[in-house]
Amino acid sequence: MIALEEKFLVNILYRPASEILNGVDINNINFEKLITLTSGHLMLPALFFNIQKKKASYLFPEDFIAYIKSIYAINKARNEILLEEAKELSELLVEHNIKHIFLKGTALLLSNVFEDIGERMIGDIDFIIQHKDEEKIKKVLKYNNNCKSEKLNLWRLFKPTHLPKLVRENKTIAIETHLELLEPKHRWIFNSKVLSNYFNEELKTIKTPTTSFLFDHCIYALQIRDKGFFIPYHGHRSIYDIYKLDCKNSLKINNIKKDIFKKHFFITIEKFNIFNLRLPSSFWSIYQDKILRFLTIASFKILTVIERNSNKILILIQLLCNNELRKRALNKIRIHYHHKTLLNYTYRWLIG
Repeated sequence: MIALEEKFLVNILYRPASEILNGVDINNINFEKLITLTSGHLMLPALFFNIQKKKASYLFPEDFIAYIKSIYAINKARNEILLEEAKELSELLVEHNIKHIFLKGTALLLSNVFEDIGERMIGDIDFIIQHKDEEKIKKVLKYNNNCKSEKLNLWRLFKPTHLPKLVRENKTIAIETHLELLEPKHRWIFNSKVLSNYFNEELKTIKTPTTSFLFDHCIYALQIRDKGFFIPYHGHRSIYDIYKLDCKNSLKINNIKKDIFKKHFFITIEKFNIFNLRLPSSFWSIYQDKILRFLTIASFKILTVIERNSNKILILIQLLCNNELRKRALNKIRIHYHHKTLLNYTYRWLIG
């Protein structure tokens, strides 16, 4: 069941002007709920843009329009700063011979996916570099004083997904330097190797991936990082990104039905009827999807359990391999539990 306010929001964002009121009685719209809903999806600027574009202001109270207009204006001004700082950052990285590719919202803006740069709300400037340039970029961007030590866990054996967020001196927008696209336990699904061809190209400023990559990254980020695959969750910002990318090859049924994450994304939003897709709905295909989804979620849960206990596993490994660490640990046992006969005996036996 779709709430009336969300149905109205979907009509404004994705339907032509003539269909904005389809299935909606404007007298029953709770505009406060509409604001809360739209804000929760980070879509207030896009809502204002589409209301203006489709000449639908007459349907809304004046104070409603004034409020979302102010949000849109603030966001547009911020995005103008973001684009300027992204270009300056790119020039700095080229100067130091660091190949880089912009990602996510920044890449969408730089690729002119949106009709108006004020439509999309963006948190920071995301870009990815090659693993070999990690130490170089820490020096160039002066990360050394900002990098916090990571907790001991199994995934320290792998590259982190990104370095800590950083706001450069005299800049407004935070930057996030990615080394990978997803967390280590999810990299068998989608990882930086898909960008190898881009990194093999000539070094240049303002490099963005293809629309097909942006399409894939958007879906995997929502389904895996934001847990859309595990719970019945949809995010209109991601849906709107996919809608604006208009990636016809990626939207082919054959490309979607063979990837469980993409398929789940489109099944989840099928109720909105935004994309003209008819996914297979036979009993056998539904049964297969449920089994595969169950197995995928089970594997993720197993990896999560391993992750939670990984620090204990690593400590045990270090105790076995590091004589100095083992001596310190045994000394602590002796000091704190010297009155315990069995532990004292165990200590003497171990050091003997």
